[in-house]
This record gives sequence, C-alpha cells and structure tokens, in this order.
Amino acid sequence: MSRPDAPIALFAYRRLDHARRTIEALLANTEAATSELIIFADAARTAGTEQEVAAVRRYLRGVSGFGSVTLIEREQNFGLANSIIAGVTDVLREHDRVIVLEDDLVTSPYFLRYMNDALEYYKDDERVASIHGYVYPIKESLPESFFLRGADCWGWATWRRGWGLFNPDGRYLLSELHRRGLAGEFDFHGAYRYTKMLERQIAGANDSWAVRWHASAFLHGKLTLYPGWSLVRNIGNDQSGTHAGRTSRYTVELSARPIRVGGVPVEDSRVGRAAIEAFFRARPDRLARAKTLVKEWLPPGALRWLRHVAGRRWGGARFEGDFATWEEAVAASDGYDQQGILAKVTAATLKVKCGEAAYERDSVLFDQIQYSWPVLAALLWAAARSGGRLSVLDFGGSLGSSYHQNRRFLESLSDVRWGVVEQPHYVSAGREHVEDEELRFFGTIEECAVQLRPNVIVLGSVLQYVPQPDKVLQELACTPANVMIIDRTPFADTEKDRITIQRVAPSIYDASYPCRILSRERIRVELLSCWRILETFTCAEGMSRTADGLRFTFEGLILTR
Repeated sequence: MSRPDAPIALFAYRRLDHARRTIEALLANTEAATSELIIFADAARTAGTEQEVAAVRRYLRGVSGFGSVTLIEREQNFGLANSIIAGVTDVLREHDRVIVLEDDLVTSPYFLRYMNDALEYYKDDERVASIHGYVYPIKESLPESFFLRGADCWGWATWRRGWGLFNPDGRYLLSELHRRGLAGEFDFHGAYRYTKMLERQIAGANDSWAVRWHASAFLHGKLTLYPGWSLVRNIGNDQSGTHAGRTSRYTVELSARPIRVGGVPVEDSRVGRAAIEAFFRARPDRLARAKTLVKEWLPPGALRWLRHVAGRRWGGARFEGDFATWEEAVAASDGYDQQGILAKVTAATLKVKCGEAAYERDSVLFDQIQYSWPVLAALLWAAARSGGRLSVLDFGGSLGSSYHQNRRFLESLSDVRWGVVEQPHYVSAGREHVEDEELRFFGTIEECAVQLRPNVIVLGSVLQYVPQPDKVLQELACTPANVMIIDRTPFADTEKDRITIQRVAPSIYDASYPCRILSRERIRVELLSCWRILETFTCAEGMSRTADGLRFTFEGLILTR
C-alpha cells in the first residue's frame, strides 16, 4: 500500500528513561527513517523538577534516525492536557494527519506501518475519527482489527477532520450524554465509569483531555479502529518492569507481526465491545465499591454495630497480643516488606493518578474522597502562614495517599511540594511510577528536609508502625517544619505503649505486622518538649479494642512550634 508517512507528535516532560525507551522503540520501526518527529517538551512546573526537565531536553536535542526531528521546548509549563490539545492542533494546521504518542508508550516495530496504513485506508471515510494502537490484554480471540464507538489515547492517530470534532467543554459533553440517553453505553453499561471521570474533570479533580476526546467522538457517532493484538505498551503502568500482567492489568505483550488493515465492517464491533466490557467488569476493586455503598447508605449507629458484630473483618483489622518487645512482635508476624502489599498499593495509586478512582487508602479504592477535614484545614493554615507555600514532609506516606487525597484543595496554592519518606522499595516504586513535579519520594528524613525545606510534617497512620516512634519524633523536630499533623494514630489511657500484632482483613491484603498502641500521656510528654498542641480530634476509625479488651481511640493532633 503506497501512502505518505504521517508526522509523529511526541509529548515529553521529565522522565528521561521513559522518553529514551519510547524513542528507541519508535526507531525500530522501518517507517521512522521517513517520518517527521515533532517533540513537544513541556517546561518545569516547579523549581524542584528543573534538573529532570533539563536532562530530558539534553537527550531530545541529540535524537536522530527519523526523517526529520523538530524539538519544541515550551517556555512555560502547559501540563499534559493543554500540551496535547495545543500540540495536536498545531501539527494539524500544517498537516492533514498526525500520529500521537506520550513519553511512556513503547511501541511494536509494526506500530508505524499499522497507523500509516490505516490513516491512508480510512482517510475519506467520515465514519472513522481515529486509529488506536493499544488494546487491552483480553483472553478472548479478537478480529485482526475492529471498530469501537468513540476515541482513545494510548498511541493514536487522526486527521484534521477528526480532531475538528474535539470539544474541550466537559460540562457540555456530559450534559449531552445524559440528554441523549447515551451515558449507559458510554460507560460500557456500568462496567467502566467514563461519566464519573468526566464529572471529575468538570470538578477539577483531574485534567483528562482523553475522556473529552472520547466523549466528543462518541457523541458524533464516530468510530476508532483498534488492533486485535496490541502495538503499544504503557510503561507508565508497568509495575514489575519485566513480568507482563503480573502487577498491572493493563500490561500487554506487543504484537510480533504486522496488523493488516481493512476488510472489517465499519461499525461498532459487538465482539470487541463485549470482550472489553467483560475485561472492565473483572476489575479487582469492585469489593471496595460495595464497601463504599455500605458506608454511604448505613446510618452511623448501624455501621458501628455492623463493624462490631463482624469483628471489622470486612474493612478493618484485628489487634492481638501484648508483646514485651518490638522484635518479638516482628518475629510473630509477616512484617512490612512484603512485595504483595506494595503491588496492590501501586496498582491502586495508579488508578487514582490517572483518574479511574477518586481516592486510595491501604490499596482500597473509593469513588468518593474521604477527607479528614482537620488535616486539610491544618495544611491550608500552614500554607497561609507561609504566603501560599506548602512544603510537606510526609513520613511513612506510602505512595502519596494523603497528597492525592487533598490535591484538589492544594491547586490554588502558589507553591506545593510534597515529599514522601518511605521504605526503600516504596521509594523505588514511587519514583518509577508515581512521582511528578509536586510529589517526590525520599529514603530518609534528612534527604527530604535538605531538598524540600518542609514547613509541615505529616504523620498519617505511621507512628504506631515504627520500632522507635520517639526517635522518629526527635529527628523530625530537627527539620525546619513549624507545623506537625498527626492523624489516624491509636492512643490508649495506659502508662506504657502496648505492642500488638495487627492482622489486616484478607479483603484488603493478607498480612500481619507489629502495631504499637501508644500511651496517650507518654506521647504527650514527648511532644511537649518541642511542640505546642494546637488542636486534637477523633478520626473516622473511632474507638476499637484489642482481642483481650483494651480500648483505644484513633486520634489526631495538630501541633506548632
């Protein structure tokens, strides 16, 4: 098939390794040598990302092997959505077609052949809005290529006429979907809540250009061509790096052969739609959704009773034992460093990051964010005291749960930096999959303090899980922070701490690890040596008890120097 090679628009930011792998994969395509590569390199959003952005740009300036390379270095930070919308629009002013990639998409050697063949084959078919290179890892046999109504975003192509349908007004798109009775079909009959993602875009909880592109094409009744075998792998969602599908349900094996174009009905594929709907319905977080519904519909008294009679096993934990030392509790439990826990937390965090879920805690996903209003108020109060600057040292912050929980309210601040101090394997996962211009990961308190100069310390459900909480508090007192927030921490009216084993509900993950129930008076004395207690509050977990009946309460404190 004789056809022109479309220009490739590549969008890059600050991930050097991802960008390199994306370009190296493209160069393995024969068509790369005759393709124009136009790279849009976004500017740093904060001072903390300038070095990483500069490193990516140095690499991009040396890229060769394509028909031509044009590097557009943004002078101001556009953000991903604005960068893609503006970039695609600019390219299509000069060309009638474009292939679009982001810097975390690795392609098959046959990707460009498929995209260019399809762009030429369907160029005059007004029913077709775009071409897509990725398909979900579906077990059922799919046609070599097939159409679905709407559009998609992981390695795609379109024409000037197709992109002309794009409407950035999410509110209008959602209204039309409901007015025309198309919301159910748009959501794969409830299997995947695209409308929820659109609602979150309207509310400012995400900035997804992709859901607006999908809705724009869907409302016009336009189709997108998909391959039966994926030609794109998203390495931003690859949690293991080597074992496809082991820790990420979206990881695929790339097609080892070309995909033939043409010869299929130009209509929404019943086979393809049914297979993808079944894939969506197999999502592992459906139990979490059921829990959310229970919490939303049961009155507080009934919910407390249910938790009591069920032993909190459906969503809570059990606390057993009275160990003389921390080491004894460690020996009697599974410990904290299980990779299975990290895999579940990473998978859940990535869903929150890309807008598929609103909120994650302990790897459980929620459709609505469960705010701790005292914590949020303290964060904004600290920022107000510093002229709109918020620099957080989040000790034991997992993969940024508290950051993602509160980010909607932090966007109006002039300068936000959030540093998570965690175990080495969490730091590695965070840097590879989650870190961005605002959220960073560190291995030590000192490293975070030196680089971010924090004005706030966050201790969210962490003091009870460290061997020496007093030592941690002493080290944190040496940082520049003048506000400290302690949240979701168990306190009891005892003379000394109680060391127990916390057994996590299997519905979350099967694990057990040491947990300290802190003596309220002892910790108060320790804190008052460096801090003034501004406020205390009871957390959503409320009161609980150990297996032998010791009552304790999950509480929070807001402290200042």
